[in-house]
Amino acid sequence: MLEFYRNLQRQGVDVKRKQLILIWSSKRKRHAHGSLSKHKARLCCHGGQQQWGVNFYETYAPVVGWASVRTMLIMSTLYNQNTRSIDFVLAYPQAEIKSVTYLHLPAGVIINNHGQDL
Repeated sequence: MLEFYRNLQRQGVDVKRKQLILIWSSKRKRHAHGSLSKHKARLCCHGGQQQWGVNFYETYAPVVGWASVRTMLIMSTLYNQNTRSIDFVLAYPQAEIKSVTYLHLPAGVIINNHGQDL
């Protein structure tokens, strides 16, 4: 990452603060029979460049082990309980960012902000 900023400074670009690079993440969605349904793309922050205490302060990924899932399913069967499935699809993309983060836009993304921070 430091080499990236050194190259920008050699090219005469004024780098005032450290920026995280954004990358495009794209995928093709297909129908069950294999034909193309749609293209999806989103901008993602390159996570390998983030530093603890600078860009983020905590990491927590609520995951569960398969042994726990099996145990709960067995217990629900033994005690005649119903089970449900919940999928929190947008839990992380909509999470609040608690630090000031500057992003370097990828090629093809142009924002006319006249030199101001967004």
